[in-house]
Amino acid sequence: MSNNPREQFLRALQAMQQGRVAEAAEQVDGLLQRNPREVNALRLRGQCHLAQGELAQAAAHLERAVAIAPDYAESWADLGRVCAQRGDLALAEQHYRRALALNPQLAQAAKPLQRLLQQRGEQQAAAALAEQLPSRRQRAATLRELRPLLSERATRSDQQRGEQLAMAALQADPLNQGVAALLCKRALASNRASWAEQIAGRMTQRLPEVGRWWLQLATALSRQDQLERAASACQRALEIKPQWSEALMLLGHIASKDNHFDRALSYFEQVLALDPAHVAARVQRATALKTLGRSAEAIADYQRCLQFEPSCGEAAWSLANLKTYRFSADEVAAIEQQLAKPELAEQDRVYFGYAKGKALEHQQQWPQAFASYAAANAVKRQMVQWDRHRFSQQIDAIIEVFTPQLLARLRGAGVADAAPIFILGLPRSGSTLQEQILASHSQVQGTRELPYMPWLAGGLHKPPHAQASAPYPAAMRQLDSGDLYALGERYLQQAQRHRSGNKPFFIDKLPNNFIYLGLILTALPQAKIINTRREPMDNCFGCFKQLWAEGQHFSYDLTDLGHYYRDYQRLMAHWHRCFEGQILDVDYEQVVENLPAHVRRLLDFCQLPFEQQCIDFHHTERAVNTASSEQVRQPIYASAVAYWRHFETELAPLREALTEGLAG
Repeated sequence: MSNNPREQFLRALQAMQQGRVAEAAEQVDGLLQRNPREVNALRLRGQCHLAQGELAQAAAHLERAVAIAPDYAESWADLGRVCAQRGDLALAEQHYRRALALNPQLAQAAKPLQRLLQQRGEQQAAAALAEQLPSRRQRAATLRELRPLLSERATRSDQQRGEQLAMAALQADPLNQGVAALLCKRALASNRASWAEQIAGRMTQRLPEVGRWWLQLATALSRQDQLERAASACQRALEIKPQWSEALMLLGHIASKDNHFDRALSYFEQVLALDPAHVAARVQRATALKTLGRSAEAIADYQRCLQFEPSCGEAAWSLANLKTYRFSADEVAAIEQQLAKPELAEQDRVYFGYAKGKALEHQQQWPQAFASYAAANAVKRQMVQWDRHRFSQQIDAIIEVFTPQLLARLRGAGVADAAPIFILGLPRSGSTLQEQILASHSQVQGTRELPYMPWLAGGLHKPPHAQASAPYPAAMRQLDSGDLYALGERYLQQAQRHRSGNKPFFIDKLPNNFIYLGLILTALPQAKIINTRREPMDNCFGCFKQLWAEGQHFSYDLTDLGHYYRDYQRLMAHWHRCFEGQILDVDYEQVVENLPAHVRRLLDFCQLPFEQQCIDFHHTERAVNTASSEQVRQPIYASAVAYWRHFETELAPLREALTEGLAG
């Protein structure tokens, strides 16, 4: 049993709540021997004495607690209870009122004071006191009003009104967990994880014994890539409720996100030891196994998930996402059976649709495969938000801001560190292949798709590190060399936690970093930039038939895809003009045609000596957590070149959308 004081206190608290008073008293006595001034332990020991009818001892411990912490409202309320049981109602009232002065909504002081006033015949005062306390009925009514306003299907104006009402309700009733949970869910659903962190953080302060809020806090922190703090919050939840599957699952997710897949496996396996039929844990275990290159074990786990739960679309899609798996006729029939169910959840319909598309693609049933992909994309497109016109305006603004005059003013700024190698471009353009080639080099470490550069750009005008009054890209006009140096340092500090060993270079493979290339090369002027390209039709169709875990919302509609590719092309052309000679374009087709020549060119650009293992990249053992994880473990192949022609008729809308962006 752990000797951690916090865990010991939580065990004592749990024992007390479950009526095991003697056990709680024994635990808390041990804590007080270590620290006689620990006010929470003093209060709990007082409660134990009170439960055992030992009023003098209860009063002694509680008086010691309020002497050390005079603002401890709950201890004053407990002292009021002791006095009431002793028959000293005047002193009881004094303590209750002291507690309410510190916390006007403290029910454990207000309710006994209300009863005391009623017994004295002071009905008006008792009624006034009751009005300041939220009732269960009032809380239920508030939730009924807020739920439709804060649902994902509500209009934007209703959601905004719901947020305002919920914040007002929470301010009036800070312990209203239902409203806090609604707001937290809304914050996460609208990609405002820092707001969710604030809500959950306040609830952990007010209700530290409620494990659910530690999990909510961990989720919000994980969304912001604050993974160490997120894991710590999960551990707090496990202290409150040991072997809690939900907490173990979240720890596994955090470990996976941090590229610690062996550690993630251990968490998922703990869940499966508690419940072998826990499908979500088995799916995540399989994904970790796949990432580590243990494909046979991953396949067995995915298949077992479908045996446990035939409607588990994620397992079917994960098999398809291996790219090398071939569905049997029975498995295809089972997928079609699920898709025929009208009640199938939207996300599962998407999963099974992609899985069926991949199965038909392997059977070379091209029109049918495309129809399945298109149906899944149509559902997914309704589930996400994407405005291609707004994105085009963002690209216009970036091009307008990054002028020769701005770059001349900022020349020489930033951190002179050549460690980062950025691989960027569109997804499905061969970026994972370039990462695998470079990560096979003895001096280069592959990390993952690091989110830090978009976060730094998004925070330029926000506390706690606000450096401008306008958002990116306009913020760049307000930055000076000191600001850019600080940005470069913060990026390197954040990336450092993903590096191990003494390799001098590391890879950041976030595709969307092309949007922030101007910021990257002014904050980190010695960084290497590798822009992976692929024939536009192949590239865009590769995106269209790929389901993404998050982001890439432009990829679920052919016209959106075409416009996005054109915007990407014109922005990269602008960056080439701004940073001549600092960006290496890598064309997938040329890589396939002559791998050795490409590897030498790539290593020369990165100023790295030639190493044969970069050509033999498929032998490199490392975790690969992208859609191409299985493909980069094979020798290079040319079958993906011009693959889109199998779907030429169906891809006419894409070709039309791309036309304006194609040279010649």
